[in-house]
Order: sequence, then C-alpha cells, then structure tokens
Amino acid sequence: MSKIDHTARLNDQIADKLQAIADAVSAPDFDPNSFEMPFKSTGCRPYNPDTGHAATGTNAFTAMMMGVTFYSTYDGWARLGYQVTDSATFYLAMPKKFKVDGEKTASGEDEWRVGGFTSKAVWSFESVTLRTPESDAKLKRGHKSAIPAKPWTPPAIKKRSDVDTCADVETFIANLGATITHSDQGRAYYAPALDAVTMPRKELFHATSTRTATEAYYSVYLHELTHWTGHKSRCNRSDDRSKRGYAFEELVAEIGAMLMCADLGIETSMRTDHVKYIGNWLAALKSDTKYIFSAGKLAQDACNHLHRLQPENQTEAA
Repeated sequence: MSKIDHTARLNDQIADKLQAIADAVSAPDFDPNSFEMPFKSTGCRPYNPDTGHAATGTNAFTAMMMGVTFYSTYDGWARLGYQVTDSATFYLAMPKKFKVDGEKTASGEDEWRVGGFTSKAVWSFESVTLRTPESDAKLKRGHKSAIPAKPWTPPAIKKRSDVDTCADVETFIANLGATITHSDQGRAYYAPALDAVTMPRKELFHATSTRTATEAYYSVYLHELTHWTGHKSRCNRSDDRSKRGYAFEELVAEIGAMLMCADLGIETSMRTDHVKYIGNWLAALKSDTKYIFSAGKLAQDACNHLHRLQPENQTEAA
C-alpha cells in the first residue's frame, strides 16, 4: 500500500474545483453576471457538530468550496446518530497526534502530543442517514459508540435582513479605525502607500442572480479590508506579496473576505471579477502544494486581526 501524500490530496481537491471554474469561464457563452460559483458561504462558518469547532483557514475555504456547512468524520457522525454509506464528500487537514512513550499526564493518563497533520475524510450532513440497529448490522465496519437516544439536528440558519446586516457590519468596520474613502469612480482598492481603502458608494452595487447588492458590497469591502491587514503595522504580509506575487495576495484577500462574510452572517460567493486570477492560482497549486495552505493561514490571521480590533475583544490596560 503506497503512502498517502496528504498535502497533495488536500491540494488536488481545491485545484479540481478551481479547474471547474476555469473551464466554465473559458466557455464561449460565459456570462459573468449570471454565472454561479460552485461554492459559497451560507452566512456562517462551516462547522463540525461532533467536535463543536468551526473550520478555520484553508479548511473553512475548502468546505465552502464544496458547498458544505455541517460536516464530520465517519465516527463523528456515528456519535451524532448518523451513518455513512457513500465515499467521503471531501478531505480536511487534521492534526496528527502521537503518544509519548513513558510519559504520563498529571492525572496519570498517557501523554499525547501533536506533530504535523494528516488528511481526514469528512462527510456533509446531506450525505448521511440516521443510524438504526438494523442499518448498523449491515455495515462491515463496527461503530465505537451506542446510538444516541436523540440524534443531532442542524440549527436553522436564519437569513438576516439587509438592514440588520448593514447596521452590524458598519459597526464592525467602524471599530477597525481604518482610513476609508467612498467614491463615485466604481473602483475598490487598498493603497499601501497611503494605508487607505477606497470603496465605490453602496448605491453603485447591484444585485445578481446569486447575491443581493448588500452582499456584493460587503464582500468587496471585506476583501479590501483583508488587504488592509497586510500593512507592516498589522499582519505584515508585504514580504509574502513580493515573494509570491499579486495573485497570491488576491487569494489571501479572497479567502479572508469569504471567512469574514461567514463570521458576520453575510451570504457570499467568490467574486466573478476575480476569475482572472484562477489561472495563476492553478499554476501555483501545481508547482507548490503548500500554496493554498499558506494563503489560508494568512487569511485566517487577517480575520483574527480584524476581530481583535473589536471593543469586546479589547482588554483594558493595567
């Protein structure tokens, strides 16, 4: 049995999704105004109900690419009262744990540490079925847990009104203290030399078949604010930008915007005007399997920085 290249496995599934977009974009009848990306945020972070953890970084981006909000492992779904019968929906990066020989914890249990990562098969909620004694008996693989009396059920994700979304996100953005200018020119950008963001006025954004004008506006806004976090006084990504190029920073900002939209309850999909970068991303993924993981980590760092600037996350000076 050949050894699994976990980095390549995780990388390839993202490349396959991006390739599907690239193929659609290159079609003669491609219409950027009606094209629907094969992945998007549903207004919350992808979430593993078994562990109680929301996905971060590249894992969150991967789940969004697959259109999945709730996911878990084979045994995770079994503990939640469900069984897996089909092949995995996709793979996520999971920390690899190993037992330290001869070492015990303070309570006398075996000492476990984390070293590296592995790729773990996960399934979406839509791909599993309820466990029953009869269905368990038919499975070749046994379960490590009893069938719960009450299986887990997904919480309802209530779509907020544009009014509520605007109020909450505007407050979040105001708390950042960023220099922001709105203009009628219709161009959004971050100027590193000025350390300032320029945004088109909200009235210039229009609804499409896949998102409202409000969702489009804040998706672009959060993309530019992710660029803003790259300043040397914040997350300092200038070296990464110069080494990997403009397309890499655009990928960081694209992932960061999607993660922030999920955190702030905004439904969004990848911006169609950024499909021009997909060729660059695909080329980089083929030559550097860690490219997407580097971008995902930096995007998560950017999100963490934006959240740290909120008053509820500030600690008073002693």
